[in-house]
Order: sequence, then structure tokens, then C-alpha cells
Amino acid sequence: MPLTKTNTNNAIRGRITPNAKQEKDCQAVIAQITFADLGRGAGTLHTVGVARVDMQGPTKEGANIQVQMGGGTVAAAIIFNSVKQTTDPANQRGAANATISVLNQSMDTGTVWNLTGTLP
Repeated sequence: MPLTKTNTNNAIRGRITPNAKQEKDCQAVIAQITFADLGRGAGTLHTVGVARVDMQGPTKEGANIQVQMGGGTVAAAIIFNSVKQTTDPANQRGAANATISVLNQSMDTGTVWNLTGTLP
């Protein structure tokens, strides 16, 4: 089954809307995400300027990844466990790219996105 990007239409709690410069920092920090990041524990994964990508820790569905500035959230996504189980290097890059995509879409919409499905 391919990967599926879904807008949950659930508003991000404590959302901060970045200005143009902050948005560039957010886009740059999101672009640093790798497949290995999807399996990490809670904590900050990457920082660029005023933005950081934080792993909020596991949920029953999978990884809760958020882009944050200060004490607020700019983007949020749940990356389901099935996405993290691919072993093929090319598909791992695809899973990382899909994660980057849903976080950018979350930033644009102000809602939480889910990434589900499996890759070989």
C-alpha cells in the first residue's frame, strides 16, 4: 500500500503563525528531516534560526513530530508506525520526503496531518 497524506482538519493547539523570515527557518529545518529521525525518542531533532523540529515522543499510532518556535507550534504530524518499517533505502528516502511534505502542508493549513501506509 502506498503512503497516504491526510489532513485531519484538527487545528494545531497553541499554533504560531510565522512571519516570512520565520517561515524560511521553518522550511529549512523541516528539510533536514531524515528517515532515521522518524525512529528517535523525544527531543529536538534539528534547529535552524528560530525554528526547531521536535519529536514529541511516541503515540500508539506512531511518531508525533512538531515544528516549533519558542513555546508554540507551527506544524504537527503523526507518522504512523507502518511508515517507519520500510527497509529499502530508496523507500526510506521516500518516507522522509513524505514526512517533509506533510509538515510543510501542516504549516500552510494550521492543521495536524497524518502519514500512513507502507512501503516495501
